[in-house]
Amino acid sequence: MTGAAPRPAPAGAQDRAALWRVMEARRDHRHFRPDPVPPELLARVLDAFRVAPSVGLSQPWQVTVIRDPARRAQVHASFVQVRARERLSFSGERRDLYDTLKLEGILDAPLGLLVSLDLPPGPVLGTGGLGGAPEASVACAVTLAWLAATAEGLGLGWLSLVDGQDLRERLDLPPGRPLAYLCLGWPALTLDAPLLETTGWARRRPLRVNDTDVTP
Repeated sequence: MTGAAPRPAPAGAQDRAALWRVMEARRDHRHFRPDPVPPELLARVLDAFRVAPSVGLSQPWQVTVIRDPARRAQVHASFVQVRARERLSFSGERRDLYDTLKLEGILDAPLGLLVSLDLPPGPVLGTGGLGGAPEASVACAVTLAWLAATAEGLGLGWLSLVDGQDLRERLDLPPGRPLAYLCLGWPALTLDAPLLETTGWARRRPLRVNDTDVTP
């Protein structure tokens, strides 16, 4: 008869405090210095994908590192097209404010990380129910890389205003569906609050929790 599995030891108080400092310091950066990112720092950020959770342990991601300014200019061209379309979703003062927002750092950041959905062949365990699990797995991995970058003092900005198919054609990418373009570099601004809060675009909302065990 086997005994109960040992419970994992909780992290120490200093480690817990450090984790929360990193999570609360994480920002979506748009302003970068041109200084290069040392290879060892990039390797540590990318190592977050190794430990990230994924549905069925499928690790359904592929990361393309983009350093060449000419290739980053192609990404920026795609962004300009998508932003021009998105601004039409807003009107009046909201569109005026949208036009003032800096929504990317593609040409400023020395590195771009294009993260693509790249599923393994055959069925993936855990994907027969709720949809979107592979995409959610990619988002989890990106989040861990974001925290790793923050812990290293780097800035990371997640850009979604690009067209995946357009990028594949412009950059001649390997197979996979682009899901995120990450600008990575040394931040040029210290952000004590999310940039979209300081510009007046949005505010954080309280967490909404539905506890089904509580009788109204």
